[in-house]
Amino acid sequence: TMRGKNEAPHTGTTIVACEYDGGVVLGADTRVSTGIYVSNRASDKMVALNDCSIMCRSGSAADTEALAGYVRHIISQHEMELDERADVKTVATITNQLGYQNKGMNNGAGMSAYTIVGGWDARRGAQVYACTAGGNMIKE
Repeated sequence: TMRGKNEAPHTGTTIVACEYDGGVVLGADTRVSTGIYVSNRASDKMVALNDCSIMCRSGSAADTEALAGYVRHIISQHEMELDERADVKTVATITNQLGYQNKGMNNGAGMSAYTIVGGWDARRGAQVYACTAGGNMIKE
């Protein structure tokens, strides 16, 4: 249906994850908006953090891209040091801690990063974790 002139536009990101016996399914929309303006219709809001974990990004594109880069760097160092792949819960925990510990950036406004980290590992199987800007990490 068409919206009327006085109706507010629908904004925001949709990220979803579903866990099942053999793995997880993750999904995200592709539109990036700045206010009511759609600045990019083909953005990739999902990023691999390691071989077994994927992050769905929501919030500030700059903040979530930076967060993903930092997490990938820390995880790669962690994996080299231990000589084993980091499990999904470890990746989600590092994602959550980095997002929350940087809440004072942006002139006190904080990092605007809401993420879902999902994947599969041999230790715990399929897992999905929601990481909020407030520092909560919830196994879904």
